[in-house]
Amino acid sequence: MSFDRPYEGVKVVDLSQGIAGPYCAMLLAQHGADVVKVEPLQGDWARILGTPVSDHTEFSFIGSLGKRSLAIDLKSADAPAVIDALVVGADIFLEGFRPGVIDRLGFGHKRLMAQNPGLIYASISGFGQTGPLRDKPAMDPVLQAFTGFMLDNAGDDGVPHRSNTIIVDMATALFAFQAIAPALHAKRDATDGGGGRYIDVSLMRAAANLSGIRIMMASHLDIQGIGAPPSGIHRTAEGWLQLGVVKDVDFHTVCDLLGVEDLKADDRLLGLVGRRDHAAMLWQRFSPIFLTKPAVYWRDMFTKAGLQNEMLQEFHQFLEHPQVAAAELFSYLELDGLEKPWAIPNPPGIPKIEADTPTGISPVTGQHTDEVLGQLGYDGAAIADMRGRGVVTTWTG
Repeated sequence: MSFDRPYEGVKVVDLSQGIAGPYCAMLLAQHGADVVKVEPLQGDWARILGTPVSDHTEFSFIGSLGKRSLAIDLKSADAPAVIDALVVGADIFLEGFRPGVIDRLGFGHKRLMAQNPGLIYASISGFGQTGPLRDKPAMDPVLQAFTGFMLDNAGDDGVPHRSNTIIVDMATALFAFQAIAPALHAKRDATDGGGGRYIDVSLMRAAANLSGIRIMMASHLDIQGIGAPPSGIHRTAEGWLQLGVVKDVDFHTVCDLLGVEDLKADDRLLGLVGRRDHAAMLWQRFSPIFLTKPAVYWRDMFTKAGLQNEMLQEFHQFLEHPQVAAAELFSYLELDGLEKPWAIPNPPGIPKIEADTPTGISPVTGQHTDEVLGQLGYDGAAIADMRGRGVVTTWTG
């Protein structure tokens, strides 16, 4: 164990698919845990999302980094013995089926935690394990719709928009990781071989926590969609600029820079409430000014003045920025079939992901089936027999 690999020695059995559960387990792997990804014979369904390349997509590649893949038919008669053998020595178990499915497969938390009292068992679902919607299938877009995000994210045309960034899935992964981390910490004090915990993580709960402040603001429907200019997004002669102005002193600085000293002298515009109450007038005054110069001009001017601002960039501009390079924000990993490497963001607090190292390799379906089964005591003949009967698959390249 070290600060670089604090979860070294921690064993994880990951039955989740998609991105929320897999990304959580990927973070555990990046922190040093030994994560066995248990996936169907045809692979995690994340392998068909996005752009398929060499048994991967953007979703499956990042969600599987640092893991070992065991491909097995969970409905087969052989599966319980294999999963039980993994669970006996495991610290963490993740699953992402709809509520009730994992119990029907025979791997519910009550049975597995009775078998291993120290097991931290996390169930990740759309709406949680209880309530009238518990059985409803739900991915990120469904929860963006259900929790109010899409309607709140309406454009000027009034049309609701889904965020292309899978914010609910990613938030669920992070909240699941956050819930597991203190459970692991508390488990250290267990003296009887126990210390296990069942954790119910839902996309719904993650979305609620992610939008907590915005949901609190929703009670003020009269001001919910009104900004306080000049804070906001401004169209310029070339490109767009985001400007953030909270304090009166910053508002006065903007007035000086833009040559609208009369606004600086108007006491009605003191405070965010005052500027919000006169938003329409302020937009009429500021918008034509921003259209006279390109975004880069305004960015440089406001940055020099110490104001919060930035040009709106495309992803490739973000990736190419000197600040990103200086922070070593991304690692670039190759995959057969790609024209150029995938940019993989490095999680905070641990060393950056390096290509061709255990944490920098994303397995294909069943890549480690023989290795994992061998460690569980299955010999070559037994593994070949299981493979011949369609119980497991082993990637042969």
